[in-house]
Amino acid sequence: MEEHTLQPGAEEQKKPQNTIDETSEEAQTKEEVVPIESPAKGLDKSEKTKQEVIEKEIISPQENTSEEETEAKKTEKNQEEEEEEETHEKEVDYTELSIEELIEAYQNLSTDERWLKNHKSLQTINTLFEEKFKVDVEQQKKRFIEEGGNEIDFFFKPEYKKRFDQITFEYRKKRRTHFKDQEAIQKVNLERRNAIITEIKNLIDQNQINSTTYKTFRTLQESWYNTGQVPRSESQNLWETFKHHVERFYAFLHLDREFRELDFKHNYEEKLKIIERAEALQEYPDIIKASRDLNILHQQWKNDLGPVAKEHREDLWTRFQNASKIIQSRRQEYQKDVVGAMKENLAKKEALLKEMRSLIEQTPETHNAWQNALKKFNSLRDAFKAIGFVPAKESKASWKSFREIGTEFMRLKNLFYKEQKKAFNTNIESKKALIERSKEILELENWDTKVQDMKDIQKEWKSIGFVPRKLDNKLWKEFSDFQKEYFDRLKSGYQRLTAEQENVLKEKTALLEKVKTHQFTPEKETLKNEYFDQWEAWNQLGSLDSSNESKMNQSFSNALIQQIKSAGLEKNDLNEVLKALQANLLQNDPERLDKEFQSVRNNLSNLKAELTQLENNLEFFSNSSSENPLYKNVEKQILSCQNKIDKTKEEYIRLKQIKNAQEKLVREAAAAENNTDPQDQEPGEEE
Repeated sequence: MEEHTLQPGAEEQKKPQNTIDETSEEAQTKEEVVPIESPAKGLDKSEKTKQEVIEKEIISPQENTSEEETEAKKTEKNQEEEEEEETHEKEVDYTELSIEELIEAYQNLSTDERWLKNHKSLQTINTLFEEKFKVDVEQQKKRFIEEGGNEIDFFFKPEYKKRFDQITFEYRKKRRTHFKDQEAIQKVNLERRNAIITEIKNLIDQNQINSTTYKTFRTLQESWYNTGQVPRSESQNLWETFKHHVERFYAFLHLDREFRELDFKHNYEEKLKIIERAEALQEYPDIIKASRDLNILHQQWKNDLGPVAKEHREDLWTRFQNASKIIQSRRQEYQKDVVGAMKENLAKKEALLKEMRSLIEQTPETHNAWQNALKKFNSLRDAFKAIGFVPAKESKASWKSFREIGTEFMRLKNLFYKEQKKAFNTNIESKKALIERSKEILELENWDTKVQDMKDIQKEWKSIGFVPRKLDNKLWKEFSDFQKEYFDRLKSGYQRLTAEQENVLKEKTALLEKVKTHQFTPEKETLKNEYFDQWEAWNQLGSLDSSNESKMNQSFSNALIQQIKSAGLEKNDLNEVLKALQANLLQNDPERLDKEFQSVRNNLSNLKAELTQLENNLEFFSNSSSENPLYKNVEKQILSCQNKIDKTKEEYIRLKQIKNAQEKLVREAAAAENNTDPQDQEPGEEE
C-alpha cells in the first residue's frame, strides 16, 4: 500500500517528500489548538475503572513513544537551527540580447509549460527591455531635435514596443487567472477536508468498531492525504481538528485487541518505509534537501503513526536514529563551509558600501546626473540586500553603515531638488510674464507695429530654463495661443470692430442680459420651441469677428442653458431637453464641438491608461487571498474606472456623430455652391 503521511504545515502536500513551508509552520503554531477529549470522558465510575484497566493493557501511543519523541525533538531542533535554504539556480545572461531577442525570449518563457517558474527571468527581461527601449527613445529624440523638431512634439512608440506590451499584458492576465484558479481549488479542498472530518466524527459516534468501520476510516485517511492544499489561514486549525478526531478513533479502536494488533501491524509497516527512506537519504547529493526531507520523516514518525508491538519498538527507533545521525553529520560538515561563505558575503557587502559612498562623494550637479546616480544607487542597494548571511558579529555594523549611507544620499538628493524647485518657480514666473506681455501687445492700438517685439518674446521664451512638463504644457498652450492670434491677425489683415459691428455687439449684449431674466415654460416641447426662437433671434442680429463671435455665442448658450435648468422640468425631461439642445448647439458651433470632442478623447485615453495601471497593480497581490482588503480596493477601483470608460465612450460616440453630421452639412453646402455631387466631396478626417 502506498504510504501517505501527515504533519503540520506539510499535510497539504500529496507527497510526503515535498518541502515544508517553514513560514507556514511558524504561523500555524499560533493558531488555536482543538482540545483532545479523553476516551473515558462521560463514563460512570465502574465504566471508568474498566476503561483504566483496558488503557493499561493497551499501550498508549504517547507513553510508548516518549523516548522517540525526545530524540525526534532533539533532531528537529538541531536541524532547524542549521536550516538555511540556499538556491543555486543558474540563470541565463540576457544582457547581451538585442531588443527583438529579448521580446522573443519573453514570449518563449511566458508561453512555456513551466511559465510560472520563469517569473524571475521574465522580470529580468522586462527590466532589460525597458533599459534598451529608453536608450532607443533617447536616440530617436536626439535625432528628432537635430532635424529641427520641437522636444515637446516628440512621440515615439514603435511596433516592437506595442508587441512587447501586448505579450506582457497577456502574461500578467494568465498569471492572475492562475492564482485565482488556485484559490478556488483551495476552497474546494477545504470543503472536502471538512467533510472528511465530519465523516470520521460520524464513525466515532456509531460506538461500534468492526472491519467495515476500520476500512472506511482508512479510506477517509487516504482521501485526506490525497486532497490538495487549503487556504493557509485554515490549515493549522483544520489539521488540529483532524488529528483530534483521529486520536479519538484510535482510542475507540484500542478497546478492541484484534483491531489493536491490526493497527500495530500497519504502523510497523509504515515505520519501516520511513526508515528505508531515511537510509536512502544518506547518499542523497543535496544535503539541504536531504535534511528537509528528514525533518518531514520525523514529523510523520511522531505525529502521524501510532505505536508498534513492544518487541519491535527499540529496534525500529534505533535503526531510524542511526540513519538520522549520518545525515546530521553530513549537514554539520556542510555548515563548516557556510562560515567561509559568510566571510565572502561580508567582503562583497563592504565593496558595495564603498561604491555607494563614492556616489555621495561625487555629488551630481544636474537632473540627469542625479537620475543616473539614483538608478545606480538603487541597483547597489538591491545587490546589497540580495547577498546572503554574514557573520553575526559583523551583521549589525554592516546594516548600520548601509542605512547611514542611504540616509545621506537621500538627504543630498532632496537638497538638490529643493534648490531646483526654486529655480523652477523663477522660470515659471518668467514665462508667465512673457505671456502677459504678449497679451498686452494684442490689446494695443498699434499692435501691428510690434512684430519684432513678439519675435523677441519668442526668443526669450526659448532661453528660459526647465519647467515641469505638465505645467510647461499648460503655459505653452496659453503662450502659443496669443502668438498664433497675433500672426493670424497679420496674415488676415485684422481690423478692429467697425461701427456696424459695434452696434451688433451692443444688440447682442442687450439680448444676452434679457435672456438671463427670461422665464421658460416648464413643458418640454414648448420649452424647446422657445429655446430655438431665442437662438434664431440671436442669429438674426448679425455676426462679429471670429474671436468676439465665439465668446458671445458661448455666453449666450450658457445663459440659455442656465435658465432652462431653473424652469422646473422633471429630471428626465430636463436631461432629454439639454441633450438635444447641446447637440444642436455643438452642430452650429464647430470650434466648440472640436474642443469638446478633443477633451472627451483625451479623457478616454487617460482613463484607459489608468485602467492599465490598476490592472498592473494586481501583480502585487498575485499570491494573496482575494479577501485581502487592499486587493478588494484595487478591484473596486478597476470596476469604477471601467464604468467611467463606458460612459466616456458613449459621449465620444455621440460627439462623433454630431461631428460627422456637421461635416456632411458642410460638404452638401459646398456641393450646392459648386453644383457638384456631395458624394464627390472629400470626407472629414476619420477618428
